[in-house]
Amino acid sequence: MVNHVINKKENKTGIYDFIYKGVNLTKSLFGIGLAIRLILILFSEWQDANMLVKYTDIDYVVYTDASRFVVNGLSPYDRSTYRYTPLLAYLLIPNILIHPAFGKLLFVFCDMIIAYLLKGILVERFPKITSKKLLICLAAWLLNPFAINVSTRGNAESVIGAMVLATFYFLTKKKIVLASLFYGLSVHFKIYPIIYSIPIYLYIDENFQKIKPSEYSSLNVNYTNIIKNLFTKNRLKFFLVSAFTFLSLTFLMYLIYGYVFLFETYLYHVVRADNRHNFSVYFYQIYLNTPIVESIGDLVAKPVTSGLGVALASFLPQVVLLLAISLTYFNDLEFCLLLETITFVAFNKVCTVQYFIWYYSILPLVIPISKLSLKQYILLFAVWMGSQGLWLLSAFNLEFLGQQTFWNIWFAGILFFSANIFILIKFILNHDPLPHIVYLK
Repeated sequence: MVNHVINKKENKTGIYDFIYKGVNLTKSLFGIGLAIRLILILFSEWQDANMLVKYTDIDYVVYTDASRFVVNGLSPYDRSTYRYTPLLAYLLIPNILIHPAFGKLLFVFCDMIIAYLLKGILVERFPKITSKKLLICLAAWLLNPFAINVSTRGNAESVIGAMVLATFYFLTKKKIVLASLFYGLSVHFKIYPIIYSIPIYLYIDENFQKIKPSEYSSLNVNYTNIIKNLFTKNRLKFFLVSAFTFLSLTFLMYLIYGYVFLFETYLYHVVRADNRHNFSVYFYQIYLNTPIVESIGDLVAKPVTSGLGVALASFLPQVVLLLAISLTYFNDLEFCLLLETITFVAFNKVCTVQYFIWYYSILPLVIPISKLSLKQYILLFAVWMGSQGLWLLSAFNLEFLGQQTFWNIWFAGILFFSANIFILIKFILNHDPLPHIVYLK
């Protein structure tokens, strides 16, 4: 029997914790999520030292090498394939000065920050959510195997996720300046959150300070009113502060490191063409158009320009769909951000495992107002994983057995793309824009 006593004076502190037989399962969930991650970090140290196949992601090695260059007074871009803001290399300087696992602990800490922010947003957005449903939403992140794996292997996506969630969290708290600062910082760290700019801008309407987060709904969209009040004080404040944060950080890094910073951090991703480890539906086109370079002469004679064509081909459907989603669902901001992220990742010319963290960190915010049952969520996850499994099998045969499975990988990528679109449609069909109704059977 559930022992859950409601005290209205504790509305924002303890009322939403799920208590079972005297045990606070909500707090326990945070502890379990943290413990699993710490154990895996310890295991990764052992595996990396004793096994041929390493647990640590190659990206983490790149981060650490870049930090080593910074410590030695050099540029992080002296490390080939470092394609991130220098701020990430600065954050991981303790990898060099204290312990190589510091960065993994930092990423796990960001995982826990995400969970904390999710809880705060869910309580503000859905004040009638039950403690049990809140527990399920938090478990969708804290016990998510992909989130656990990506952070403990040393990928920095949780840092970006924490910044995006902080933006939404401070919007629910009506603190526009703080929301703007975190949003500008997130775009500087990785350019993809720029896709959230239109829905966030429209969400901050002329009544932003008066309307509670729980009162927003896509049923209340008035496009005539939007046009009349397109440039309100709050909207301009968000735009100016976030733009200033992004531009000032970017300009500062440019002054220090020059054009190489701009290219590696931002411009490279326009022409990026991964012909390995890529779930994208554009994978086979990228592979077929990747020139064979065996000498300097080949590099001059066959410049890598195919990536630009694929980038432009993928850009148009992304822009059209993202704009349509923004204008339709901006008042259901959490739902809008989830749809935009799934769409952006599915239609992107490059799609890797760490990208999944972008939408997994937002998914718990949508669970309460989706008519999908727990069984349906499990079924959708099985479909998603099944399409991935076929891709992973083909990739294993290529990487480890040396078989020519590029066509198989491409076909598996098409299935994975179809699975993502199917899930996207199911979310749309089962969405209820009334935030006071909380689902999940």
